Amino acid sequence: MDYSAIKINERRLRRDLEDLGRFGEEPDGGILRPALSDADLKAREWFKGRMREAGLSVREDAVANIIGRLDPPSGAEGLPCIATGSHSDAVLHGGKYDGAAGLCCGLEAIRAIQRSGLPIHCPLELIVFTDEEGGHYAGTFGSRAMFDLLVEGEIYKSRGAGSPFLAQSLERMGKDPAQYARAVRSPSEFRAFLELHIEQGPVLDSLGIPVGVVEGIVAIDRHLIEVKGKAGHAGTTPMRLRDDALVKAAGIITAVNRAVRALGNEIVGTIGEMKVYPGAFNIIPGRVEMTLDLRSMKKPLLKKARGKIREILRSVPGARLTTALSKDGSRMDRRIMELIEESCRRRGISWKRMSSGAGHDAMTFPAQGIPTGMIFIPCGEGKSHCPEESIRWEDAATGAQILADTIVRIAFSAGMKSTLRKTFAR
Repeated sequence: MDYSAIKINERRLRRDLEDLGRFGEEPDGGILRPALSDADLKAREWFKGRMREAGLSVREDAVANIIGRLDPPSGAEGLPCIATGSHSDAVLHGGKYDGAAGLCCGLEAIRAIQRSGLPIHCPLELIVFTDEEGGHYAGTFGSRAMFDLLVEGEIYKSRGAGSPFLAQSLERMGKDPAQYARAVRSPSEFRAFLELHIEQGPVLDSLGIPVGVVEGIVAIDRHLIEVKGKAGHAGTTPMRLRDDALVKAAGIITAVNRAVRALGNEIVGTIGEMKVYPGAFNIIPGRVEMTLDLRSMKKPLLKKARGKIREILRSVPGARLTTALSKDGSRMDRRIMELIEESCRRRGISWKRMSSGAGHDAMTFPAQGIPTGMIFIPCGEGKSHCPEESIRWEDAATGAQILADTIVRIAFSAGMKSTLRKTFAR
């Protein structure tokens, strides 16, 4: 197989990344592009156009996942596809490359495969997943909806009062949220799934290594903590008679931090969002809502952390914990990791095996028996989810090259076929 025929166009890739980064761009260089917002809808329409220009047929499913497909010239009916993709939405005031790198590199990889003239005898798909970041309620919405993994009623919930829920955003697009199950697909439609993403951490950048081969993705628990007190006048209520919800919440924050730290280095916990009600400078807080994010590759540690945190909350009157989502961790397919490394070896590119502390749509596929792999590229100083998020264009081109090479290797790998059969036999 002449892999030298697969050639990435770095200039075109850079232009795509820069153009996509203009949708929702803020003056400080960051992005304001929540899922299905006006900025996101415009970005999605632009990207659909780029997919069509590349010769892909494009459709949008019942939950707004965008699916671009390239069928081989003949004989592809009923064959499982090799898919790649990521997301277009961004966290509030985030960076330009989280999600976007995977989309643009995926598109460039498919272009390069097309132009190579190599006979790929299976369909290729490029998927833009809806609300990976969890802007409405919980993350990886689109990929979970694709395999009927949504929590009951999730589509009608929101992260806070006044925030839209996904059903409302879908209605705004002219979709019927009651028909979301029409997005469900069979795992048998997929031969493999690959996602390219920025690392979102400092390891690759600090070591000067251009490619990370992901071994696994952490399990993630997301909880909502509500603390109730009694609102009152800030000037007329004596300190000894107050039931200040924010004071109680502050104690919970420090206690949770101590409890998670005590469990060691293989688990992390973050209270990263807080809303205070009624939220006025001259009113004692009567209620506080907080989010708690727990992550670990080891499920027993997460269970232990939940138990300790519930003990903390039981000691605080008016406090309660509600689980918003619990996602299992995922192990990447051994054979795909080997094919990614073979692609690097043949191109003379260094790589490092590593785990992902961030959640991705790629974590949804292994649970369905679909062989899955992830490729990381470095981000400057490991900064992500912030306006300072940056990449080097040559790293993006390298990642796209390894992605393209690996897709072709999967397409011609007899080993992948046997892996797939074994997986579905379980």
